[in-house]
Amino acid sequence: MKKNRTRKIQLPDLPGDLDTLTIDQIDDRSTYEYGELESFPSSVYAEHVRFQEIRITGVIFDNIQLPSSSWSDVVFENCDLTNLDFSLASFTRVKFVQCKLVGTNFDQARFNDVIFYHCQAPYALLNLAELQDVRFDQCILKGANFIDSSLKYTDFTTSVIEDVQFTGTSLRNIDLSHCDFTFIHAEENDLRGTIISPEQAAGFIEVFGLRVKYD
Repeated sequence: MKKNRTRKIQLPDLPGDLDTLTIDQIDDRSTYEYGELESFPSSVYAEHVRFQEIRITGVIFDNIQLPSSSWSDVVFENCDLTNLDFSLASFTRVKFVQCKLVGTNFDQARFNDVIFYHCQAPYALLNLAELQDVRFDQCILKGANFIDSSLKYTDFTTSVIEDVQFTGTSLRNIDLSHCDFTFIHAEENDLRGTIISPEQAAGFIEVFGLRVKYD
C-alpha cells in the first residue's frame, strides 16, 4: 500500500518588512517583486506576468484576466478574486487566506505548496489542473470542478465539497473522511483508494452497482 508523505507544505517565503507596491498598469511579461499590494488596476488582460514575494491584502480584483501568470512566495489575504482568470497560471508557495474565489478560473493551472484557508470558492474551475502538496482548509468548494485533474498529496481537510465534479480525476489516497458532502461527481475508477468515513460509505455504494436493503 502506498504511504502518504509526511512532508509539510512549504509556506510563502516573505521578508518581514515589505514596502507598499503601487501598480498603475500591467503589460504582458512584466514582473513585480518584493512589496505589499493594497490596490490593483481594474479591467486588466495580460499574459505571462510574474509576481514574486508579494503580499496582497484586502484587494478587490475587478475584471482581471492573467492567464499563464506566475506567482511565487505570495500571500492573498481577504481578497475578492471572483471570476478572475488564472488559467494556465503557476502557483508556488502561495497562501490564500479568507479569500472570495467564486467561479475563479484555475483551469490547467499548476499548484505546488499552496494553501487555501477559510476561502469561499464555490463553482471554482480547476479542470486539467496539476495540484501537488495543496491543502484546502475549511473552504467552501460547492459545485467546483476538478475534471481530469491531477491531485498529488492534496488535502481537503474539513471543506465543503458538495456537488464537486471529480470525473476523470483519481482520488486514490485522498482523505475525504472529514469533508462535508452528500454527493460528488466521480466514476468508479476515480474513487478507488479514496479514504472516506463509515457514514459516507453508503453514499458511494450505488457507484459500484450495489443496493442497500432495509428491513
